[in-house]
Amino acid sequence: RAQSDELEKIEKHGRSSKDKENAKPLDKPEQFLYELSLIPNFSERVFCILFQSTFSESISSIRRKLELLQKLCETLKNGPGVMQVLGLVLAFGNYMNGGNKTRGQADGFGLDILPKLKDVKSSDNSRSLLSYIVSYYLRNFEEDAGKEQCIFPLPEPQDLFQASQMKFEDFQKDLRKLHKDLKACEVEAGKVYQVSSKDHIQPFKENMEQFIIQ
Repeated sequence: RAQSDELEKIEKHGRSSKDKENAKPLDKPEQFLYELSLIPNFSERVFCILFQSTFSESISSIRRKLELLQKLCETLKNGPGVMQVLGLVLAFGNYMNGGNKTRGQADGFGLDILPKLKDVKSSDNSRSLLSYIVSYYLRNFEEDAGKEQCIFPLPEPQDLFQASQMKFEDFQKDLRKLHKDLKACEVEAGKVYQVSSKDHIQPFKENMEQFIIQ
C-alpha cells in the first residue's frame, strides 16, 4: 500500500499529465498502488482479511502445544513404561543404599537425581548405573527388545524438550493479542459496512460476519 506522500506524488502526476498528449504513463508499480488506493476502505479490508487468514493457524499452533503438553503430563503420570523405569531406579537405589539408615529403603527420590545416574559407575568403571538400568529393563520388561516393534517406554526426548520450553505466560500473551486483534477486526469491518456501497460490500460483509461469529 502506498504511503500518503507516495500517493500524493502519483495523483499529482496523474493530474499534471491528464491533458498532455505525450505525457509519460505511470509505471506498473505506481499504477498498481494507484488502483489499490481506489478500493474503498482498502486498509481496513486488508487488515481484516490478513487477520482472518492467520487466525486459524495461530489458534492451531497454541492448541498443538497444549495438546502435546497434556499428552506428556498424562504419560508421565500414568504411563506404564515410566512407572517401570522409575521403579527400577528406586529399587536399585535402595539396594545400593541398603546399609545406610538415612537413604536406604526410601519410598521415593527427588527427580534431580535422574541426570546423575550416568555418573554412578561400576567398580571397574566400565558402565554406568544408567546403562545398567536400560539393559535390565530390556532383559526383564521388554518382550520385543532388539526388534523393530520395540517401543521406547518414555516420552520422546524432543517432545519433553519442547514442553519444557513452554510458558503459560506466553500462551496468555498470545491469546490476549488474538482477542485484541479480533476486537479490532470487528471495528474495522464495521467501518467498511457503514461506508461501502451495495456494489462493494459483498462478499466482504458476509465472509467477515461468518468469521467473527465462528
